[in-house]
Amino acid sequence: MNNKKPNIICMGILDIKGDEIKFLAEEVERAGGNPIIMEISLGHEVGWADIGLSEVLAESGLKKEEVFKSSRSDAISLVGTAGAMKIKKLYDENKIDGVISWAGSVGTSTATMVMRALPIGFPKIMLSTLASGDVSSWLGNKDIYIVNPISEKGVNKVTRKLIGNAAAAIVGMSRYREVRNVDVKPLVALTAYGTTTPTVIKCEQYMHERGWDSIIIHQVGTGATMEDLIDSGEITAVYEITPGEISNNMYGSIYGISKEWTGDRLTAASRKGIPQIVCPGGLDQSAYQTVVPEKYLEGFRKGTRVSYKNSKAPYVHNSAVTIMVPDKEDTEELALYVINRLNKTTGPTALIVPMRGWSAYDQSVENASVDSGWAKENGDGPVWWPDPDNAKWSRRATLMWDVFMKNWDRNNSNLDIIKCDNHILDADFAQFLNTCMGDMLDKKWKKGLYRELKNVVE
Repeated sequence: MNNKKPNIICMGILDIKGDEIKFLAEEVERAGGNPIIMEISLGHEVGWADIGLSEVLAESGLKKEEVFKSSRSDAISLVGTAGAMKIKKLYDENKIDGVISWAGSVGTSTATMVMRALPIGFPKIMLSTLASGDVSSWLGNKDIYIVNPISEKGVNKVTRKLIGNAAAAIVGMSRYREVRNVDVKPLVALTAYGTTTPTVIKCEQYMHERGWDSIIIHQVGTGATMEDLIDSGEITAVYEITPGEISNNMYGSIYGISKEWTGDRLTAASRKGIPQIVCPGGLDQSAYQTVVPEKYLEGFRKGTRVSYKNSKAPYVHNSAVTIMVPDKEDTEELALYVINRLNKTTGPTALIVPMRGWSAYDQSVENASVDSGWAKENGDGPVWWPDPDNAKWSRRATLMWDVFMKNWDRNNSNLDIIKCDNHILDADFAQFLNTCMGDMLDKKWKKGLYRELKNVVE
């Protein structure tokens, strides 16, 4: 255990909730921390904070008067941006060990904007009365702990307990935030849906046998976090088996990437030059919320989107998720998104397309089995769309392949595109992915290496 008294930023809108932040700071001190009160007020500077509003705003060259005369939304952006610069500077100078705030909606928006400037793993707690709602705009792609304080204002017998708990938590997190002295292994990321999990697990097992640790990135918005972890050097190899959240983003699904993230999917591994394998897993579908807009339902009724058992309606995955299905135009747009980014890769990259389907839901009855996540008794998978010229292959696969071939930068020796006569859940397909990754890690990989294998079509 680290016995150093951790420095904890206690942040808030002090001109309205000064007493509450003072109490929060007292509880942090009582829990063994060294509180540093940082002001993010929008209407008045109190003058007693350890880090006053003027000091915060100076990071972006602003005066407090500019904030006070701005609209509320503009003021949030101005203070949040300056606060993010200030707290990142404190972090870079190793002057802080954790951050905590207590607020309502405006304060939560401002404080979490500041918190998102800090890296993954740095302790961050946001006490927000809006914790029971959609918190995605506050989290962005960062690990902020959201706690419901019941009340946004008032120190009383209820809030004393809740704020005390949170203060103890942030101090405890800060004391233990250093990684223990263990054998740190290299880290591989694998993107997954439940409908691609069998192949993901086989690849994970392979990497464990090679001495790697793994992180499974569920494709409901956390791909943004993966991109940042790659950029920071934490992740040094990627199995992009399931970039399905790209389709979630296309349809505006709540399971897509937060709009607060300013990055771009499928770019970090290419930028860093680390080994990456990319498959179109999950791009046969989108994890959509329960209510599907009329403009999409019309496609199911007309037949331009595959409906479940010709019901003219989408498949219901569970009580929170309905499966949206890409049509021809959507598939081609997704393909362009993928190839335009991978064309810029600076490291070994294999774009591998399994032609018989991309998830448990994207398979014919002939291919279906309980082990592959869709029993034959249920017929074709709920998004299966056979190619008219080859009924064993997916129409989406042939559409996407054509787009890849037309737009591939063949002058980039780092990028190979491989067509496989497999379903994404076939055991020998997973084995092929592992062979490819192994060759990349062993520096044996090169473009065109696998054309003689029996499952490789071209």
